[in-house]
Amino acid sequence: MASLDWRLVICGTNHTRSSLEEREPLQLGQDDIASAHAAIVSQPGVMEAVIVSTCNRIEFYLVMERSQHSFDAVRTFYREQRDIDIAALEERFYVYRGKHAAEHLFRVAAGVDSMVVGENQISAQIRQAYSSSCRVKAAGRISHRLFHHALRVGKQVRTYTDLGRGACSVSSASVELLKARVPRQARPSVLFVGVNRTIALAASAWSKLHHSAFLFANRTPEKAVELAARYKATGHPLTDLPRLLAQADIVITSTGASQPVLTTTMVDEALAARPEHRLLIMDMAVPRDSDVPKNHSDRVTVFDLNDVQAFVQQRQQERLAAVPEAEKLIEQRLAEFAYWYDHVRHELSRNGIADVFQDIYRRDMQTTLDGLTPEDRRRVDEAAERLLRHLALVKLRETELKKPSE
Repeated sequence: MASLDWRLVICGTNHTRSSLEEREPLQLGQDDIASAHAAIVSQPGVMEAVIVSTCNRIEFYLVMERSQHSFDAVRTFYREQRDIDIAALEERFYVYRGKHAAEHLFRVAAGVDSMVVGENQISAQIRQAYSSSCRVKAAGRISHRLFHHALRVGKQVRTYTDLGRGACSVSSASVELLKARVPRQARPSVLFVGVNRTIALAASAWSKLHHSAFLFANRTPEKAVELAARYKATGHPLTDLPRLLAQADIVITSTGASQPVLTTTMVDEALAARPEHRLLIMDMAVPRDSDVPKNHSDRVTVFDLNDVQAFVQQRQQERLAAVPEAEKLIEQRLAEFAYWYDHVRHELSRNGIADVFQDIYRRDMQTTLDGLTPEDRRRVDEAAERLLRHLALVKLRETELKKPSE
């Protein structure tokens, strides 16, 4: 019986390993994330879980029994929660374990492993994912230490290196892409669809570039009105989209909806109402909010995250020069976490629990075991293994209900 019968593992995919079309059905919105944490941690062999789901990645950080395979757990999750089989996508997923899993998260938190190098939005997204996991008690001792270290790494890199200076988010990169399509003296009407951090950043970025009239639409109209008040604009329910499209020159959308909220029919009707009108659409959502094809009409230009990715690749050189310095900070924090992680993994055997259990098992159960058939003895041995793993789980969870000191 081994005390090292669990491990930290990440199973995920991102913009470098999978296409936008492949990631769309995997995406977990804010309305789904709490139940997703509860579902994944309830699976056999999964002891802790934090799910990071952004427009460019979906990653499952798990503490699980070594006998279990992380991709199998993720596949089961999607089969049970979404009724889809992701077996064909297995080669699109990466799996990192132990120190390598921590290193990956630290690089993500620092903005090194991002579509936009130095991206400043990812720290808030990681914090939000971790907080959601804590609320449903899916995080535990290992997750607490891992994510506190990761958030510290991100803050240090942005404070002490050039990686965070002038760094943009996906939102600001999207706005910059649109900027090149709008005449300098123009005062376009911009319709923002959705209310979340992505939209808030886009509105802020656009307000610094152009004197524009803003419109905001959201499933919960009160939130649209609240955000609109910052720009002396108007807020509306999503049911007003057909009417609002006829007023807009630019549409920036990111709702997290599972189905398109901006349809080709809506766009056609809006264009028909204004025969000389042209429309720019920036769809930052995953899954995408618009079903308008890119080649639909010469009066409509549609951008999505694939276009943003191609755009930002041309603007990375300054931040890339700061990556080596950022990686030194990551390496320091990683060494600290790896030392602690190794200590905790051996803790059960160091404190003697495993040895004591094995001695009791051999001494007190031997007579009973000798009288069993080989099949029954195998079953008893497996039950004893499960009991020891439960002891390990109790040890890992002993501080779960306490506020982490990190």
